[in-house]
Amino acid sequence: MHQKVKLISKRNQVYRVLRGGNTYILKKFNNIDSYKREEELLNLLKNAGVKVPSIIYKEENCLHIEDLGSFTLLDWYEDQEKSNTLTESMVYKLCYWLKDFYKAVYDYYNEELILQDVNFRNFLIFEDDIYGIDFEQVARGTFCQDIGRFSAYALTYDPVMTQWKINFRNKFINIMSKELNLDREKIISEEKKELLAIEKRRIKRRKI
Repeated sequence: MHQKVKLISKRNQVYRVLRGGNTYILKKFNNIDSYKREEELLNLLKNAGVKVPSIIYKEENCLHIEDLGSFTLLDWYEDQEKSNTLTESMVYKLCYWLKDFYKAVYDYYNEELILQDVNFRNFLIFEDDIYGIDFEQVARGTFCQDIGRFSAYALTYDPVMTQWKINFRNKFINIMSKELNLDREKIISEEKKELLAIEKRRIKRRKI
């Protein structure tokens, strides 16, 4: 039996494929450079011990990737807020994943590279661990930029700016600033920039 289910993706064609009782993710890239970047980063991160899915098979512009399920960080985040709880161990796992990612890419390329696309849907929770799954937007930048952008996203998922989200954001920034020895105020400055950018994007969408 062979079955393909199309998954949500803005940039590529992504499917969950069921074959012979097993599943995998098929990712067809619309851009060859994005394909090469994703393949390279998945391999180097896996070799560095960072939690990412394994590449099962590759072909022209396509990667067959290990299926880690569909429970995203955003699913967890929304569930936690609905139940008015915050599992601190998962917040720490997220922060340690980011720290491991930054170290792995810095050690390999000898420069600061950041995720840039920090949508919470780009992280999966599998067997109680955090996995990153989308790396084609990785680019030069500062860690403060990435962390500030991440905290801005955390504040602006619907419903925006709730006290629960503010508490999560404060804990996240405190952990990341200590773990990476970063200036908290620089992170907050980057967060403010991203909040303005998010608001501009939403105003633009409302006008369409």
